[in-house]
Amino acid sequence: SFVPPRATRQNRFPLREMIFRQWHLLRTIHAFKPEVVASLFGSYCQGAALMGCRNIIFTDSEFQHFNHTIAHPFADEVHTPYCFYKDLGPKQRFYTGIHELAFLDGQRFRPDPSVLRKYRGFEPSQYVVIRLSAWNTFHDIHHQGIGPDIVAFINRFKDRWKIVISAEENQLPEGLRPYAMQFLPEEFHDVLAFARFVLSEGASTASESACLGIPTVYINSTEPRGYLCMLESKYGLVKNFACAKKGLPVAIKWLEGLEASHLEELQAQRHRLIADHCDVTAHVVKVLTKGGS
Repeated sequence: SFVPPRATRQNRFPLREMIFRQWHLLRTIHAFKPEVVASLFGSYCQGAALMGCRNIIFTDSEFQHFNHTIAHPFADEVHTPYCFYKDLGPKQRFYTGIHELAFLDGQRFRPDPSVLRKYRGFEPSQYVVIRLSAWNTFHDIHHQGIGPDIVAFINRFKDRWKIVISAEENQLPEGLRPYAMQFLPEEFHDVLAFARFVLSEGASTASESACLGIPTVYINSTEPRGYLCMLESKYGLVKNFACAKKGLPVAIKWLEGLEASHLEELQAQRHRLIADHCDVTAHVVKVLTKGGS
């Protein structure tokens, strides 16, 4: 595996960082000489084609038009969930799953309630997780999520539920800092799994919490994701909105009306979600080892 050095945390205009990462990846491929190179989105996969390696991309975000343009011509195959609604051409391969089910299908991860004891005031189903994005990437330009209306949401529920904010850059306005918490990356899914409710600007967190059977509202003005639309329309595990004006009233109503029976129903929907889809990890292994020894 390869994790390129990070040149900067400000990647709105990523040309410099792209060149930096491409160079390091090319050097790694040259030294390691892999048979296959696999990547998410394929942003830095051009070196694999230059070195003659089999080049596989897995992507689930329709709105990543720039990545699709610069990466897919260099790929041998581009694998997308079956609910991916954008046509990527003859290299596209569909599978009956979504990325988050690779690790949240119950086979490879089981929530550990003992993790909650490490964080003050955490009790199962007695806290709300709010995930805020950094909004500092190229595709975030001119887009927004929950915004300042988050204050009214917190004030409405802070005396009833513990409010926990997980922020990508941890740079919050002073009024929100008392609610901010940092979790070990390996414990974040345990925290999500025992939440009562999740409000997220991040698509991955929204999908992860939904795949864990936790009621989730996703607010983000970027283009819809096919997998989140599927999780909403077919299973009712997430509700998607492009703006806070429409999304927050629904989040408030949903959280206020949550009863134990509703939470049990969502868990049943989670089990149906898993049963309806393939073993994504096994599928990835099969794709990567195809034609190998």
